[in-house]
Amino acid sequence: MTYPQWWERLVAAIIDGIILAIVMFIINAILISIAGYNLTMLRIMTLIAVLINTGIIVGYKVFMESGQWQATLGKMVFGLKVITEAGNRATPKEAFVRTWPWWLNLLGALGALLLLGSWFNFLIFLLILAVFITFFTDPTGRCIHDQTAKMHVIKAGKGAIA
Repeated sequence: MTYPQWWERLVAAIIDGIILAIVMFIINAILISIAGYNLTMLRIMTLIAVLINTGIIVGYKVFMESGQWQATLGKMVFGLKVITEAGNRATPKEAFVRTWPWWLNLLGALGALLLLGSWFNFLIFLLILAVFITFFTDPTGRCIHDQTAKMHVIKAGKGAIA
């Protein structure tokens, strides 16, 4: 197996992040416009937005990484695929387990309910970032979410860029 460079996974994640951010921006704009200037409604819509956005992220990753491409759009750009330790395509359940770092976004819902502010969201961001920094602790470049799900991200062919 050939493993990707750290920067390939990083740029792939940024590409996916941009795609998801556009979708989430539209959803958030709709929910905020519904809330108007009512602070209580704004808190409720923020909670709903966090739940919907987390569902979109997890659903996108599960659908793409357990599907025929075995990769998100960002990974496809570099010819990367997600496989199980046995070298097979992940089932939706296996791909779902691999998404556990994104579930940490749900802590943002708690922050919205308790009015903890943006500093709390920044702490959540740092926690998620720490998960991905574990890439550098494994010789094959597996992050902790790859290891816990018993999966690998491999270089499976020529992508659009590399």
